[in-house]
Amino acid sequence: MNKQFDESSLTSAEVKRLAAEIGADLCGIAHVGRFSESPEGFHPSDIFKTAKSVIVIARRIPAGVFESQSRIPYTFADDIAMREIFRITYELTLKLEDRSVTAVPVPSEPYEYWNSEKMEGRGILSLKHSAVLAGLGVIGRNKLLTNNRFGNLLKLGLVLTDAVLESDPVAEYSFCRDSCNLCIKNCPVGAISESGVDQKKCRMNSEGVTVKGSPVYTCWMCRTICPFMKGIKYA
Repeated sequence: MNKQFDESSLTSAEVKRLAAEIGADLCGIAHVGRFSESPEGFHPSDIFKTAKSVIVIARRIPAGVFESQSRIPYTFADDIAMREIFRITYELTLKLEDRSVTAVPVPSEPYEYWNSEKMEGRGILSLKHSAVLAGLGVIGRNKLLTNNRFGNLLKLGLVLTDAVLESDPVAEYSFCRDSCNLCIKNCPVGAISESGVDQKKCRMNSEGVTVKGSPVYTCWMCRTICPFMKGIKYA
């Protein structure tokens, strides 16, 4: 293989520039050494043995869809944002390969782990926890990744690479105040607790179909009830 670039010449700044050019709203990087507390079977090296760096990207969901009285705009926006993040993840993987490094795309879906009784699924790597380690935000009491600029209106993608890249600092800001339990109190089915989210309760309430049988989201309270839904400047 003729190398156009020396692996050592690839920088975090270059990766972020590439991600932005293909549509990412955010990009953060973490060295695999930060993943020492990952559950067994869900470590970056369980997917790609020689992974050195974890690149996390994000695409935002437009906040205006939550002003609609119809369920369709949010369903549409969420679907497009997911397709976009898949596209960006794929294109970034190819662009990294063009720089003569190995890159492995890691989508949030489909699941390899699924508990049918609990309706509980897990991606091959937790993208939101990876995003925290890559400096893209913190996980709120609603168990959503929340960023200081875009709030919780984000879809995530991830690429593993064997290139050694400079890590971003982990976010030091916080959102959830001790006295705020809005997401827990206002979840219509009581799916949110301090310990996590009951995926069965959540899925049964938030995933529906139209009269024609098309998939549609029917609840997004955990996003909209949060004072920091759109980030710090809107709270």
